[in-house]
Amino acid sequence: MSHQAAGFVLSKTRFEAFSDGVFAIAITLLVLQLHLPSGASAHSPAAEQVHVLLDIWPQYLVYAATFATVGVMWVNHGALVHHMDRITHGILVANLLLLGLISFLPFATYVLAVYGLTRPTIVYYGVTLTLISLAYLFLQRAAMAAHPATRRPLSAWNWVGLTLYPAATLIGLISPLAGLVVIGLLAVYYALPGNVQSAMLRS
Repeated sequence: MSHQAAGFVLSKTRFEAFSDGVFAIAITLLVLQLHLPSGASAHSPAAEQVHVLLDIWPQYLVYAATFATVGVMWVNHGALVHHMDRITHGILVANLLLLGLISFLPFATYVLAVYGLTRPTIVYYGVTLTLISLAYLFLQRAAMAAHPATRRPLSAWNWVGLTLYPAATLIGLISPLAGLVVIGLLAVYYALPGNVQSAMLRS
């Protein structure tokens, strides 16, 4: 069967290069979402400058959680793509959806930087991560559809993100900091070697 008959639309090399580029840009933009208060000044006393730098600690937490999340998503995306031998139209569309949401994540982080760690901002952030989790699932399913030997039912690896990102969002309605901590712990969970292996397509 020819590549064209199998639904080939893009080389794997270009697919990976474009995806890696989007991840790299998104993760780089995150640091630009750290903002000092409007009253901060280079002429302020040293003690006041230290106070200002310490006072934006929620921004540091959000940056760390988001950087870890995007980094882990990049690692798992690479694991998923590793065993693909062709890129179908379905994979391409699902991947563009995922990358579009990944690119949007720095804005959700910016909202947290501007308005602070509040109930509306953590819900906005959590909903964005929930949508990213769904988009990753769509990409995984599209990859399995293109590689029938790898098809398998949803595993704990899938359900953790699909349930805990919404749960973290709901927790954020009660305690924004607790919601952010759950999101950070999810990044740690998906970074574990066994869970990276679970992202792979395997026959």
